[in-house]
Amino acid sequence: MSIKLIVSSAMGLALFSGVVHAQSVEAFLASYNQDPALTIAVSDAVSSNVREAEEFCRVADDAVEQVQVYVGAGLAGAHQYLVSVNDFAGAGDVKLTVCTCERTRGQILSSFANGIGALERDVCSSAWRGVSGGTPPGVFQINVGGGGNGVSRN
Repeated sequence: MSIKLIVSSAMGLALFSGVVHAQSVEAFLASYNQDPALTIAVSDAVSSNVREAEEFCRVADDAVEQVQVYVGAGLAGAHQYLVSVNDFAGAGDVKLTVCTCERTRGQILSSFANGIGALERDVCSSAWRGVSGGTPPGVFQINVGGGGNGVSRN
C-alpha cells in the first residue's frame, strides 16, 4: 500500500467517520451513485468501524455491478489500511465478511481480491487463517515437518 493511500485514508477517516451512522447504508451508497469516490468513502467508513463492512457488503450485493466493484475496492482499501496500522483482527474481519457476504457471485469478492493483490480463489480459502495466511495467535498449529512434539502454540 502506498504512503499516499495511507495518508489519504487517514485524512478521510476524519471526514467520513460517522457518516454511515448519520444515514442508512442504502442512502450512503445512493448518494455516491456510481461515482468512483465511493471506493474511498467505503474504505474510510469501514476503517473507522469494521462492523460497517457487513452492511456495505449486504447492500452492495443487490446493487449494480459498478457499485459492487467500488464497494469491493473500498473494503480492500480498509483491509490494507487496517493491516498497515497492525489491526490484524479488524483486517481479518473485513476479509471474512467479504468471503461470506455475496449471495450470488458478483464483483465484490473479485474487486476485493484485486485490491489486495490476491487471486479470488485464494482469498476465501485462507480467510480463517487471518490476514497474511499465517495462524492467528492462540490457535494450535500442527507441525508435520518433524522435530519437536508436533504441536506448536503461537
